[in-house]
Amino acid sequence: MLPLLIAQEAKDLGWQPFIVAIADGRQRSWEGWDHISLPWSRTGNVFDHLRRRNVSKIVFSGTISVRPDYRSMLPSWPTLKMLPELFRMTQGGDDSLLRAVAQVFERRGVEVLSVQTIMPNLLLPLGNLTNVAVVANHEAAIDRAEIAAVRLGLLDIGQAVVASQDRIIALEGIEGTRELLLRVADLRSRKRIGRGEACVLFKAFKPQQDMRFDLPSIGVETIAQADAAGIAGIAMTAKRSLVIEPQKVADAAQAAGLFVLGVRDMEDGRL
Repeated sequence: MLPLLIAQEAKDLGWQPFIVAIADGRQRSWEGWDHISLPWSRTGNVFDHLRRRNVSKIVFSGTISVRPDYRSMLPSWPTLKMLPELFRMTQGGDDSLLRAVAQVFERRGVEVLSVQTIMPNLLLPLGNLTNVAVVANHEAAIDRAEIAAVRLGLLDIGQAVVASQDRIIALEGIEGTRELLLRVADLRSRKRIGRGEACVLFKAFKPQQDMRFDLPSIGVETIAQADAAGIAGIAMTAKRSLVIEPQKVADAAQAAGLFVLGVRDMEDGRL
């Protein structure tokens, strides 16, 4: 959803988008757009395509569910020449991976832009997007979850934590937010979470994170997943997180009885 929204907005702004579909991006149709779909074994070919179109700026968007194993594939010649860089890129967590990818493009004269450069309206503002009240036990859960999420981010593990006012319920690893919430739903179904134990989901901007990519984000599907897990509300770092289709998210959260809250970054003096 987000890559398509970015492409459409860029087009509306007078740019000529060229879509490079890799990983999960290859699963959707890009018919009607100037695009190329590249398997991991041919990712090194991207720069020939960019040069032919005089592309000077790029935005990273979308999901990589499975990282490439370049040692087990037969690469194209341009990809083979890049293997030392590619091997270094695939080491470490998501933040270090994306920084390395950005450097590969920058070394070849391509500027890496953030999503919010194209769509600033997606940045989550301070405050509540809904009229659902945030009460004292929610605030305590938010504080607990935020501290854990920031520490998780420092280790470049994940961005999301589910907590109640009394304890941490679940931490996000490589599985992502959707599977984190499925775990919480399972815990609740097995009565590992009390019926009256209000839980919140917090997604934090990592202290060392580059604002150009992989900001914490939610969409309408996140609201449905959180509702199914019995989550009381969602909080994220304000002005450093993305809400995909903000009005639809606000409407869905309101209908489900969830708050969606933007909170000040801890480094900006919240605690």
